[in-house]
Amino acid sequence: MDFSLPPEYDELKRSVKKFLENKLDPISREMDEKQQFPFDVFKEAAALGFVGPHLPQQYGGSGDLWAKAIIYEQITYHNLGFNISVNASDLLFANNIAKYGTPEQKEKYLPPIIRGEKIGCFALTEPEAGSDALSLKTTWKKDGDYYILNGSKTFISNAPIADFFLLYTRAAGTTKLEGGCAFILERGMEGLETGKPFDKLGCRCSPTGEIFLQDARVHKSHLLGKESEGFKLLLDSLDVERALTPFSSIGVTQACLDAATKYSKERQQFGRPIAQFQMVAEKLAEMATELELSRTYAYKLIWLVQQKKRVTKEAAMLKLFASKMVNKAAYEALQVFGGYGYMKEYPIERYFRDARLLEIGAGTSEIQKLVISRELLKDH
Repeated sequence: MDFSLPPEYDELKRSVKKFLENKLDPISREMDEKQQFPFDVFKEAAALGFVGPHLPQQYGGSGDLWAKAIIYEQITYHNLGFNISVNASDLLFANNIAKYGTPEQKEKYLPPIIRGEKIGCFALTEPEAGSDALSLKTTWKKDGDYYILNGSKTFISNAPIADFFLLYTRAAGTTKLEGGCAFILERGMEGLETGKPFDKLGCRCSPTGEIFLQDARVHKSHLLGKESEGFKLLLDSLDVERALTPFSSIGVTQACLDAATKYSKERQQFGRPIAQFQMVAEKLAEMATELELSRTYAYKLIWLVQQKKRVTKEAAMLKLFASKMVNKAAYEALQVFGGYGYMKEYPIERYFRDARLLEIGAGTSEIQKLVISRELLKDH
């Protein structure tokens, strides 16, 4: 079986790369310093088909998961924070609507997301529910054709700027998979408020914040799926997200390798380029090796998802490996740059800060190990 990138996607890769070099690279440092999301670049990217390509054709996508993977890696290579916001909208929010929404919900929410006119978010994490996602305390209560929601969410990507919110709740007194409901909320709904963006270490152009619900009254038409089956939807929907998540680590690692390789050939010490010194060459070789292994396995995951295979264990393995890889690569690349790598003049210091999130977000490394061991025990 061939898990390499299908050759027909070479032109897409070049087009995305050229767009990002022209539109995103020149403002990435400013975006980071000012903690601003570039809505104009987002809308231009959407106009070119770079937002939501995996979503159904009838709503403006192309139904192409390979295209999403290629775009995902390319955006991450140029700016991880920008990709996090794009992903929160077209993957975490919109992919769930495409999979579980009613025809009316799909028609209402998917086209404006794909066109870049609106931006979405995925609200699960709470102050007391992070890795243990099912311990959330945000509640729903039925009131005729309406639901009354109360609670709060935190560490939600895009929350301060989102137009649409996919938000998970549970019925009071329920535990584990019981009583879960997912709702599609809209900014401006009475009882829904968002906080100011958090001041973060990295990925600073992607606004992260809180959501507050106080007796928010939501019509039953905003329920995603069936009542009390929200957590089942959550668990069933994760394979596409899991398969794509490692491309964040792959993209940043490639950026670190390219920057370190270029600099090591230019930087002279003791009368020769530092690339000729064995310890520097070793760093580059290890980065390249781990990167190639991760990318090849990531392509296999995309293939497995397209074959409708369950990839819980495999995706956790790659998430664990690749997120450690990118943090090592960022550390070693900064070491190659030496003192210059510590300066904001070079993007290495941003890669170093951004990479730290990848062992925390979308499931910590510790949680990935639990998932892997749990799946192994099922198989034996």
